[in-house]
Amino acid sequence: MAYNFISCSPDDSALPRHDLRGWLPPQHLCWQVLKVVGELDLSRFLRGYRADGQGGAAYPPQVLLSLVLYCYCKGVRSSRRIEAACLDDVGCRIITGNQHIDHSTVARFLRRHREGMKALFVQVLALCAQRGLVDLSAVAVDGSPMQAAAARSTNRSLHSLETMIADGEAEIDQLTGAMDDSAAAAGSTQHTAAGSCLRRLSRLGDRLARARMARDKLHERALPSAGEIRIKVEAAERMVARAAQRLAEVTAAQQQRLADYARRSLQDQAAGRRRAVGRPPVSIEAKTKVIRQQTRLARAQAGLHRALNPRPIPSAAARASLTDPASRLMLGKHGGYVQGYNVQIACSRNQILLAIELHDNPSDTTALIPVIRRVQHNCATAGLSSDAAAWLADSGYASTANFTALADLPLLVSITNEYDQTMAPTPPSQDVPAGHRDMAARLASTEGKQLYARRGALVEPGFAQLFQRFGRRLHHRGTSDVDAEIKLLGVVHNLNKIFRHDARRKTI
Repeated sequence: MAYNFISCSPDDSALPRHDLRGWLPPQHLCWQVLKVVGELDLSRFLRGYRADGQGGAAYPPQVLLSLVLYCYCKGVRSSRRIEAACLDDVGCRIITGNQHIDHSTVARFLRRHREGMKALFVQVLALCAQRGLVDLSAVAVDGSPMQAAAARSTNRSLHSLETMIADGEAEIDQLTGAMDDSAAAAGSTQHTAAGSCLRRLSRLGDRLARARMARDKLHERALPSAGEIRIKVEAAERMVARAAQRLAEVTAAQQQRLADYARRSLQDQAAGRRRAVGRPPVSIEAKTKVIRQQTRLARAQAGLHRALNPRPIPSAAARASLTDPASRLMLGKHGGYVQGYNVQIACSRNQILLAIELHDNPSDTTALIPVIRRVQHNCATAGLSSDAAAWLADSGYASTANFTALADLPLLVSITNEYDQTMAPTPPSQDVPAGHRDMAARLASTEGKQLYARRGALVEPGFAQLFQRFGRRLHHRGTSDVDAEIKLLGVVHNLNKIFRHDARRKTI
């Protein structure tokens, strides 16, 4: 048995009187895309199709993938524009074998094979490595916002979302009750009213689901990071240990007083006196110092419980988007604010992308470690055994936690703004935090200055090339879909590097 695929061979474009294959020269983008797709492992895509020849016929995944990559290379990202290109673009007609693929098929393919699209990034990086395009003498990391498929006006506060959820649930209950009351009625008017209620119920359910997702996202963002939780737990554990030790000391001292009084009482009774001289000490349970230390211990234990089980409380200023709750309001690259995502890239020489990732925070500080670990994973998977000789990042990534966690790597992170680092003869020696002094000394060396001077030329053109070809606006919503989208943009970016390299080799 075999897959039941629609025939879309480029040979099918050879019509009786018009052979489209002769319309495009051998160096055309269409043939380059088909050649590279033939080098890729598409087993992850084929798992989603039946291999017994049963079921409805489907377009081969290599055809749809070639079509998507070809159109993305030309800056065409809309599924409807891809459908239109299948009519009037000769390259698309050759790839599809003169089949007219509709936009729904393209959109379903991208949605169905999100994970496959993400895995393609490493495969294309491996092709770059095979051609000797990956140079790990220096790797630069940077981030930039991309506008989400959502407007700023869709942001809502936690109070507004709670009100919206309560009102939506009440309205749904009211509509459900009205439909139950009219269920026994007959007639066309009642059926029309029931249909209208169902449509209204569907819209309310969708809006309620998105409001709940936005509310959950606000609580998730208010949750401290793993590092913050660990720091708070360690501090709470120290407080509990000190309180327990102090309670033990106070209790032991009071027990000693009680034991001394009991011993003196026995001695006085043996001497014929009625009781020991002096006021008898109070019991341990009634001792003020013991009660105070027990209260402190209970308070410290409660603090430890809260640190181990944090309850996120969003601030009054926190906002989440109803349209795309995963997006965030962040500073735009050219001023103002945008509703978008923080996209992180890591580039080597000639702007080969080693990683392209989403970061759920407008600040770059906590993105450095995940991006570097992802680059290391991608390079290892792509068959690159050597490590980067230098990691470069601007001052947005400077933090003592990053320097400590990445102490084993040759890392150079600016501790001042970019102009001061590149133009000043020496970095400022005053007001440098203790955790940044080693990095400041490393940057002040001659080798450090020479290496860091390469940062801008490595990574800044990478973003420029991405945005020039694709723009700054994302088309999908949700973390998973947007992550697959930017991975696809990274795949196309590296593919163009391969195409340019192969074209130069043929002309030599």
